[in-house]
Amino acid sequence: MRLVFLLQLVSVGVLGHGSSHDTDLSDNPPKGLTWEQWHMKQEHGLDEYSSGVFFQLHDSKNKGYLDGNDILNIYGLFRDEVVGKGDGLGAHDDSEVIGEDTKKKIIKQVMDLVDPNNDGRISRDEYTAFAEKGGEFPDLNVGVGHHGDFEHEYEVHHWNKYHKDSDPDIKVVHKEDIEHELLHHEHEIEHEQPEGQRLSDERFEERINVQKIPSQFLKVK
Repeated sequence: MRLVFLLQLVSVGVLGHGSSHDTDLSDNPPKGLTWEQWHMKQEHGLDEYSSGVFFQLHDSKNKGYLDGNDILNIYGLFRDEVVGKGDGLGAHDDSEVIGEDTKKKIIKQVMDLVDPNNDGRISRDEYTAFAEKGGEFPDLNVGVGHHGDFEHEYEVHHWNKYHKDSDPDIKVVHKEDIEHELLHHEHEIEHEQPEGQRLSDERFEERINVQKIPSQFLKVK
């Protein structure tokens, strides 16, 4: 049996959610939102917030200041790799390694804006003064800033909304569930292989646990 994975699963009746994931997958903010507003809405569920709330949410360990790691976390870069689109969806080929040069560049750009005394820390007072003048964390073309890994983000943005309480046994399968499952399998398989070894499409299909994929999403040739 040869599997044909239907990523265009709408054609076989898999449910979608309209535009619920559109902004998550965008590289830049949707029209009408600044990057910071986009981030707070998508990652924290807040349409309105104060500068104090923004600072508190991103001050890890309640230190009283934001450091380089906090800045990377705000932009979803406090990791070595973004898997898929970063939100638990997308194709594994979309994954990107986050280089040290990129991390240093992001930190410097933000510190240049919000750290006037150049001590490598953004204090609450410094951030408050910046925000009171209308300053916001800028769009640096690295996406919405997912804080968790791709498994966590899928859980937050999809599982908790559509399955956690009303459908824990996944009796209703959405295209997002299939997309995430394929991403999970491909990522898992890639990291099992010795460096430099690549699987062909047929070998990749052989490694998929077919029993976990609903029959309506398979075709037999």
